[in-house]
Amino acid sequence: MKPFTQNHPFFKSVAASAILSSSLLVLFQATQSAKARTFENSASPPHSTISQHAEAAAKNGLDSLQIFNVAISVSDIDASVKWYEDNLGFQLQNRRRVSTGIEIALIENNGFFIDLIHIAGSENLEGSPKEPPDHLKVQGLRNLVFWVDDLKSADAQLKSKGVELIWESRYIPEVGTSVTNFRDNNGNLIAIWERN
Repeated sequence: MKPFTQNHPFFKSVAASAILSSSLLVLFQATQSAKARTFENSASPPHSTISQHAEAAAKNGLDSLQIFNVAISVSDIDASVKWYEDNLGFQLQNRRRVSTGIEIALIENNGFFIDLIHIAGSENLEGSPKEPPDHLKVQGLRNLVFWVDDLKSADAQLKSKGVELIWESRYIPEVGTSVTNFRDNNGNLIAIWERN
């Protein structure tokens, strides 16, 4: 059996994963600082948020599992940061280029973080994006999901920004609420549900 070389696909895959994990760990500290600034800038953080953090701190291993962020590989990091800022109100928290040529922009809105990641030569292997529900025929993570209190207001805001809606406040009787779907500047599907 031949030993793995640096050009072997397995080696490249493992190396890329390790580099990305290291990059995310570097950004973790910046994210924690951003979260701390959010608490400092608010007059009184919600009691439930404080309780959740206290409970999570007391748990070990997977009992303390919480969502940290979502990472999206993008073709143009400047255009992607601008799209999420202009259309969904995200704010850039941190941006870094790592020695491997990977560039990461950490954006945040209401305590939710997204890593927009760019590496030269990336490509979209999905082909032509399918409209819901046919988008589910490609396995894997399929869309980014948000809640809002007033979906029709959110729809109007998105349309005023030029965002083309796929489903506009479409009522889904099985779940008893409505959803709007649209795509970001890279074709990634985003769903906004109305909280009820």
